[in-house]
Amino acid sequence: MLNKTLSPKEGDVFINGANIKEIKRREIARILGMVPQEASIVFPFSVLEVVLMGRAPYLGRLSFEGEKDYAIARDAMEMTDTLSFAMRSINELSGGERQRVLIARALAQQPQVILLDESTAYLDIKHQIAFFDLIKTLNQKEGLTVMAVTHDVNLASIFCDRIMLLSKGAVHCMGTPEEVITESN
Repeated sequence: MLNKTLSPKEGDVFINGANIKEIKRREIARILGMVPQEASIVFPFSVLEVVLMGRAPYLGRLSFEGEKDYAIARDAMEMTDTLSFAMRSINELSGGERQRVLIARALAQQPQVILLDESTAYLDIKHQIAFFDLIKTLNQKEGLTVMAVTHDVNLASIFCDRIMLLSKGAVHCMGTPEEVITESN
């Protein structure tokens, strides 16, 4: 609902005090970055081109990326350890490498909020920890709001400030990791 892919059955959703019904998609794309569990990219874009797609909300119609956009994309690739394969086709990468590129694309958007849907599913443990370290740092130092869906209770308990535990599609409990991750839950 936050990124306008679904509409609420009732009530309203607000971002920064504004009803999302009244916010243009381009503005939402500047506010929200999304990292899906997986994405189908059929065309053989280079890694750099995919990451630069994160800059689209800042470009005018028929505009091209400028030096600032390339610098932001480069920084995002450095943060996600993907710069070394910037010129490779996205279709040549392993699942974990592709996932890191999708994370870089979302970071290149420079969002205020990042939505993570099982974003570490294809990452090895080294890159999972590096990813959560990066996200935690961006949250603490730059005020990035992070909403993550994960089945990895261990990583959630280490890196999340608040956890919502779902059961049968409903909220079972919500609170700090210490409050939520208990034997009874």
